[in-house]
Amino acid sequence: MPNDPGRNSDRAWFNEPDRESLPSSRSSDGGLFGWTVLIIVLIGFAISCWVGSYYIFGHPEKPFSHEVLTRLNKIDPPKRFELTAAPRGEFLRAPQIFDRFSAMKPRQLARTNEIFLRNYIRNFKPVDGLVPYVVGTFNILDSYELTSSDFFVSGVVVLAQSKENPNLLIEQIFTSNKKSIPNLHRSLLTGLDIDLKRENELAAIINVEQLKDGRVKISTISILYPSYESAQENGTFSLDPPDRLNVKAGLPLIDKARQNEAEVKYAHFRRKSKPGVKEKEMPKPVAELASANQRLMRVEKPLPADEATPTPTPPPVATPLPLAAPTPLPVATTTPTPVVSPTPLLAKATPTPVTRKAIPARPTPTPSPVATPPPAMLATTPAPTPTPTQAIAASNSKEWTVYEPGRMPRGRLLTSSDVSEVAAKGSSGERIYLQGNFNVTASGGDRAVLRPSQRSSGLGSRTDGVRIIVQYPNGMKAPSDGSFVSRDSRRPFQVMDVRESTGGQINVYVREVTKP
Repeated sequence: MPNDPGRNSDRAWFNEPDRESLPSSRSSDGGLFGWTVLIIVLIGFAISCWVGSYYIFGHPEKPFSHEVLTRLNKIDPPKRFELTAAPRGEFLRAPQIFDRFSAMKPRQLARTNEIFLRNYIRNFKPVDGLVPYVVGTFNILDSYELTSSDFFVSGVVVLAQSKENPNLLIEQIFTSNKKSIPNLHRSLLTGLDIDLKRENELAAIINVEQLKDGRVKISTISILYPSYESAQENGTFSLDPPDRLNVKAGLPLIDKARQNEAEVKYAHFRRKSKPGVKEKEMPKPVAELASANQRLMRVEKPLPADEATPTPTPPPVATPLPLAAPTPLPVATTTPTPVVSPTPLLAKATPTPVTRKAIPARPTPTPSPVATPPPAMLATTPAPTPTPTQAIAASNSKEWTVYEPGRMPRGRLLTSSDVSEVAAKGSSGERIYLQGNFNVTASGGDRAVLRPSQRSSGLGSRTDGVRIIVQYPNGMKAPSDGSFVSRDSRRPFQVMDVRESTGGQINVYVREVTKP
């Protein structure tokens, strides 16, 4: 029967696929869910890695982050800064420091300490705002050697008290190699004064602590890592940047027990300083103390041996011996009459004759083409060879020979465009002077920083990368910031050193050697 409904239903049932052979919809949904979970886990892992990397690189002051960055060689050790290339900062005295940090809340102070330490570990790149530097005079309470268990693993730390505000204590950190530590300890005595100046110290704050008694203790380190000289004999030492940091140890370096010990020792020093207190009354642990009014002085860069001793007026090119008899002496002369010592100029010049009334006129001798003194004359006044102690004293002193304009010793005269050649080849031991027109870009104390002006004569090339650092002697004031300085061949600066940095910056260190 062609239209049998039963047959049609059976045929439809027969043509349907086997339901047991088809994949289960429940098993299909389970596989999709598993892949979704795996993808979500991978996305979370990628996000956590990205956030973790950002945190590690953004917070090198954290112990874990610093260890990871050190193992990956992604962080540089602290470096030594030049005075003219240091990060911009603000100079704070003890009252300003105490007022600022004593009013901070604990969380705000913790955040500030993280920023200070992060800037130091990063070598102040980049820095948001200004770096706080400490200036003022501090009196040492005591000093302690740094070990591998401290934040700085080698050197000495001193605990000092401000003379302007006794409520401010300072941990001044002196990092050095192991060989310099004994000399450091002998020099940093209780009662010694430390002068932190903006011209040559740059003591940056890296940690602040609020003490329970209301005082404030800060940790500072000079990013110039200079050399120092104490009032004690052979008390000269140099600092070096630390090779590594033990961030796990944390700051501050001096704990409560050592602080109490230092304060007791300083109290005995104060008793010793008062009149009427005998030496035998002092206990043995505090026998090694500084004398009253002793200071720790910064030592400037030592000069070469021929510049270490104050330069006397050199023998002129042609100097006659004193005339004590009518018989003429065998001395080369360049004028018909006896003359005084001619003025040693930078350029060639004829000595000015001065007639003496007590000596009769004589026939004019034939002038010698080359007026050179005999060897015997030069051998009568040999220049003394300076000792190392004299060289250090001369470099630390701000007193040197200052001449009248045009009367300084002979030397080679340069302009700002010539210093690059000196930086590359050296000065070969000759005396060098610098002339030109300059703009004062910074000034403070006995120093000033100058830049060559476009109006400077004799500039044959670009001098944008030349910086001149001038030091002035005692009694002479540096020009004000923003002023204009012009020097010709009669009043040049004497060049002491020329250095070229890796970035192409040329620093020329000069002295003022002529009177205004």
